[in-house]
Amino acid sequence: MIEERNDIFDSKITLHDRHRFEIKLDIDLPPSSKSVYEVESYFFVPRALNIGPQTYAKEDFYNSNQRYIRFKTPAINLAKLCDPGLAISPLNKIKASLDKILSGSKDPKLVATAYDEFKLLGCVIRGEIRDYVKLFMAGLAAYKPSSEAGLPLGWTAGEDSPEGMGLQNFLRDLKLLISRINLLKTSMLDPAVPVKLRDAFAFFDEYFSLIMEEYLTGLLEALRNNTSALARLKELEGELTALIISQNRHRAAMNYPSVLKETYGNEIIIYRRGVLKKFISSALYLKTELDEGQTLTQVLLGAAAGLAMLFAVLAAGYAQNRYTMNSVPFVLVIVASYIFKDRIKDWLKLLFSKNLTRWTSDREIKILDPATGGKIGVLKEAFTFISGRAVPPDISRIRNIDNLTSIDEDGKPERVFKYKKEIVLYPGKILRVHSRRKDLHDIMRFNIKDFISQADDSQMSYSYVEQDTGTVKTAACARVYHMNLIIKYIYADAAGQVKIHYDRIRVILNKEGLVRLEEVKVG
Repeated sequence: MIEERNDIFDSKITLHDRHRFEIKLDIDLPPSSKSVYEVESYFFVPRALNIGPQTYAKEDFYNSNQRYIRFKTPAINLAKLCDPGLAISPLNKIKASLDKILSGSKDPKLVATAYDEFKLLGCVIRGEIRDYVKLFMAGLAAYKPSSEAGLPLGWTAGEDSPEGMGLQNFLRDLKLLISRINLLKTSMLDPAVPVKLRDAFAFFDEYFSLIMEEYLTGLLEALRNNTSALARLKELEGELTALIISQNRHRAAMNYPSVLKETYGNEIIIYRRGVLKKFISSALYLKTELDEGQTLTQVLLGAAAGLAMLFAVLAAGYAQNRYTMNSVPFVLVIVASYIFKDRIKDWLKLLFSKNLTRWTSDREIKILDPATGGKIGVLKEAFTFISGRAVPPDISRIRNIDNLTSIDEDGKPERVFKYKKEIVLYPGKILRVHSRRKDLHDIMRFNIKDFISQADDSQMSYSYVEQDTGTVKTAACARVYHMNLIIKYIYADAAGQVKIHYDRIRVILNKEGLVRLEEVKVG
């Protein structure tokens, strides 16, 4: 993972799977009426991959991308979630709505509130468990055995050590949370509870169990791999193991689908996890509405068609005045005008599209609050290929910063395309409705499948002479391509000053897909 910390957002670029990498911006919204930031991404693609204006259109780029804008997960400690005095706890909000429903209230808003809070509760729990497990595992990985004590450096012996107490408190908080959810389960069985809420609770309960099993299993594995830590925390290791095993038994007892079954290669548990994750995560995702009918764009593209038609009409008028109708010269002029009309229209469209991003965007996407349906922002996108000479000087400097010689560029010919997006947000509108879901994640997943369709095989043989014996041998060598990505962030800091930040990522890929990401320092 490649991560940079800025004034108002963190940028993270990670491999998502074999064919996609992900760019995520964590945006802290200022308490203002309007917030604007721009992101310019320059892709330097090896010409050997045959990516260009004729083979890779705007539609290909946009179809290769998945874009999400969602709220950050609210951070609430597991113990605090169970605190009856914490008003913002989703658990308390669910209980408050449920108490009113069981008291005979028919207000549909109570059902909608509890339904949404079940999702949010799942998001908060997942975030807290993930962050604790990540922190504890990082601590295990960082410590090395001490030659004197036989313990990890920085650790102290015994389950009453800070590390042991931390794990003990974590497991205690989890058990408290489980008991509170079990109490809630009893209320959910009442016939007065709407079916929609019972189903929402079942989805949440199954997801909670899966999340615990998944993350705690990773924690248990890391603990067992550290023999020094395991010796000190043996009792807690047994407690952790029992908690993990109980989750699979719980799901089986509840007849939830998410249990390991050899049927169809254990596909059910993975599929079910995906369904549950989408349901729970929908509490955070903002709605988007695409608007491709932008006035200036349509006017310019219409002008291209109009100019081409004007040429055809003038050519037809000239032929009619100059030659006899149905004569060979007349027919040739008409045919030629038809051919050139289409070429002129395509050429003008290409010309306009290359320069259109200076004034407007290809697409405009409205960002809507799922709670109110109101517009809380706008995302504008523009894509175009640019020539090497049109690459801005600051981007060219960063692209060439790691060249070894002055002629390196001739050895790695590239095509360049630019993707620009501008996001305008209205924090005031968000803060009027939301007290917990405020700051945002802006996520883009980019698919490189189109880039590798014409790549050479990922392995090739290389013959060499073994130095000691003089024997000719063959070595298998990996064949990779380097696509360089430079991202320019333009934003205003907390004081309102315009800031610019750059990331440069070397994307290593081959015929099979992504190999790795490498960060290149930009100074």
